[in-house]
Amino acid sequence: MRRRAVFGFVLLAAAALPAGARAATPKPQRVASINLSADEVLVAILPSERLVAVTRWADVPGTSNVVGRVPPAVHRFAKADLEQLVALRPDLVAVSEYTDADFMKQLERSGLRVHRMLGLGTLAGVRGAILDLGRAVGEEDAAGRLVAEYDGKLAELARRLAGATKPRVLYWSGNMTAGRGTAIGALIEAAGAINVGREMGIAGIAPPGSERAFVTNPDAVLVCTWPGSKDALISHPLFSQWKAVREGRIVAKFTRKEAIGRKCVASVILGEYQGRTKIEIKTLRPE
Repeated sequence: MRRRAVFGFVLLAAAALPAGARAATPKPQRVASINLSADEVLVAILPSERLVAVTRWADVPGTSNVVGRVPPAVHRFAKADLEQLVALRPDLVAVSEYTDADFMKQLERSGLRVHRMLGLGTLAGVRGAILDLGRAVGEEDAAGRLVAEYDGKLAELARRLAGATKPRVLYWSGNMTAGRGTAIGALIEAAGAINVGREMGIAGIAPPGSERAFVTNPDAVLVCTWPGSKDALISHPLFSQWKAVREGRIVAKFTRKEAIGRKCVASVILGEYQGRTKIEIKTLRPE
């Protein structure tokens, strides 16, 4: 009876220990990504032989920062496909807060282990998401190095823009703008500008209405790289009257890695996407 009591106490004590103290969780050996954010981070921190799938966007210039860095043998998802995913036998699937809700339900029912990247709407959140993904794949040190470079580039950008007058920049895409709680807005502000979307009281990505946007009269307009984005502003009955549009202060180069600085584009390829970070300053117009 006494032996049973001692044995039971040992079991309880073991259960109370932190998971890492009981047994180290083995590193996932077959990691599949079904979102571009995870694609880019995993390429930077994970040995390529442990990556079994990425999205097709990883190979698209102007959208991906890891073009040419994903081995041909790694599967490319054209879209989220559970049947294809299960066939790859992943021991971890990386998704994000933007992954389709219906597909998330399918994943939950599949029994596959899933890691979801969260907080991608802010720079601090992105930093945390990198570290969390690093822990999930057992590559904490590599993720830490990536975050250190991320922090360094943001600090360098802040130093280079110190003392500059902040221009008012409006992001515009298909009648939508970016307000608070968005990665686009965070990048605009990190690059030393005022996000007009936030100034308007917009939260998330939302349509403010043409008339409301018109009266903001921004100093510069940031648009996507989709064909016709710039021309749509130039031909718009209201926006064509903006001084920024008349003087050509339209930046039609924005993917997720670009932002606006004072009379310039601060093309910031940040550490959340890959290790090869850099900052390029290009003037929009002569001083």
